Amino acid sequence: MKNLFVKISLFLFLWFFIFVDKLSAWPWSRDMYQSPVSKYNNAPLKEAESIPRGGVNPTTLAKRKFQNPILVKNALSSLQNPIPPTEESLKNGERLYKIYCLPCHGESGRGDGAVAKKMVPPQDLTSDYVKSKSDGYIFATISGGGVIMPAQKKGLSEKDIWDIVNYIRVKIQGMSKGTFNAQQGGGGVQQ
Repeated sequence: MKNLFVKISLFLFLWFFIFVDKLSAWPWSRDMYQSPVSKYNNAPLKEAESIPRGGVNPTTLAKRKFQNPILVKNALSSLQNPIPPTEESLKNGERLYKIYCLPCHGESGRGDGAVAKKMVPPQDLTSDYVKSKSDGYIFATISGGGVIMPAQKKGLSEKDIWDIVNYIRVKIQGMSKGTFNAQQGGGGVQQ
């Protein structure tokens, strides 16, 4: 009986070492190897999520779901204002400014609106700092927001945002609407 026990033990011992590599094929031993995370990281990029070969269109970049806010703001800063500051554009810009901007920036644009008294003061739109920024930068700030300023791109069309930019430039900052800045393309105002 003792001899049989030794034979069975020896057989099981040898069987374990011979077939131990097969034991690693059991499902619970591959959990970390074939996890959902590893499958996600190895998934091929869809065309919509990849970087285009010809560069990035700034307005398309701003509409993507997942984006780097700094990259978007830098890309949009290079945009040229396509809307000339006509009377129609300025009237629409004034109407929208009173709805979206006046509560914080105030009537004069100096950051003295009724809401601003209860929070961190917003940017003074008449400052040399804002005047030195491009129309595209102001467009990017309105559409994407700032440190304390909420983004307005979901509530405003691109044309509406450009109308607000024209209103800020002409009426708030007092720039000339009669001549267009060559750097701004067809729209924009001369400083």
